[in-house]
Amino acid sequence: MRKVIHVHLIHSRKNYYFGSVNAIFKKLSEKELGCTENTLSHVLTEDGMHHITSKALIIRSRLMT
Repeated sequence: MRKVIHVHLIHSRKNYYFGSVNAIFKKLSEKELGCTENTLSHVLTEDGMHHITSKALIIRSRLMT
């Protein structure tokens, strides 16, 4: 199983899926997410962990194959 980070942008109702926190910030900005890369790196340390801002819902989980 592979780690996956699901990013749901609240206002635009768009969903993105990434393999790492670093990959998120290559596509989306801190302004779009409402948090920094450093914050997510510290919060999303285990599967099931999540972070909610006024702009996004970000969840770390596992991709079942």
